[in-house]
Amino acid sequence: MSACTCTSTLSCCGNKTIVQDKVCINWAVVAGGTPTVYSDNISQIISASGYVKLETGAGPLTVTFLENAATVKTITIPTGGSSTFTISKFDTITLSSAADTQGEFCITVRYTL
Repeated sequence: MSACTCTSTLSCCGNKTIVQDKVCINWAVVAGGTPTVYSDNISQIISASGYVKLETGAGPLTVTFLENAATVKTITIPTGGSSTFTISKFDTITLSSAADTQGEFCITVRYTL
């Protein structure tokens, strides 16, 4: 691999191929459960944006973003509410609630090849 020589402050080195994948699902959490709604299977540093919507059930719902089983970020969503997110450096997303809840989860993941 050759060294970079840049004359621009906007870009340096070779072009990177950026890939973007979008996944949307309906989810359900049984009271006290903690299902995984996303798991990184590409083992790279990724970034993502998306939303979680709590449509039915008695909230709140806790959305937890993890990296190597350590919590990176949490979001709490009230009954009937929703939340958007933008995050990087995570590998798993789980949901948890003390009550039965249902809703929708949508994520667009970006990573380089």
